[in-house]
Amino acid sequence: MKITCPNCRRPIESGNINVEKDYAVCSVCQNVFSISGIFGTDTKQRNELSEEIINNPPKGTWKYENYDGITIGASTRSAIAFFLVPFMAVWSGGSLGGIYITQIISGEFNLMLSLFGLPFLIGSIVLLCITLIVIAGKVEIVIGMDSYVFTGIGKIGKKKRFDWDSVVKIYERENTGNGVSRNNRITSSIFIEGETRIKFGTGLKEERRYFLLTALKYYHNKNKRK
Repeated sequence: MKITCPNCRRPIESGNINVEKDYAVCSVCQNVFSISGIFGTDTKQRNELSEEIINNPPKGTWKYENYDGITIGASTRSAIAFFLVPFMAVWSGGSLGGIYITQIISGEFNLMLSLFGLPFLIGSIVLLCITLIVIAGKVEIVIGMDSYVFTGIGKIGKKKRFDWDSVVKIYERENTGNGVSRNNRITSSIFIEGETRIKFGTGLKEERRYFLLTALKYYHNKNKRK
């Protein structure tokens, strides 16, 4: 099912459609319009629209099925890496180089200086992890006998397991407190609630996070109808 802009009649890309929040944006004329204003509240049409989005993943997202079940994912790559990489090089080189490398070169160990440098060492490790995530990280959800949310790089990362059959609610919610990103924009996260409550996807671009949310809700609704 294709959506066309009511203003310029151009087709709307799947990444610019938000079924959950009931709006679509035309990338040509920048018109923002209500989806229900075009299709109404027909459940079948909304499901067909969700299928259209899922089968046409936006750039940086994917979906595939195999014998283990269904896998949907999104890359955490971001342009902020162009800032973080040189910043990390300057931060780590300046702080750790001045504290630890000078000791190695001189062949003398300074306990107080080494202890003083621990916060800089920890900060450098955290910064390195964040930098790697925005360069080559991913968020992946596996739905099957062993269902889990994975966040990391390649096969290195953290898995949050959950029972897919016990899931009662999947939703997106804006973060509060420290959830404000650069340019004072509010970030959001996806939540899966069942026997456990899982939160993920905070650092994803909006269209990638929305793709994951749409796919999860679509497969969850299918599972409930079995």
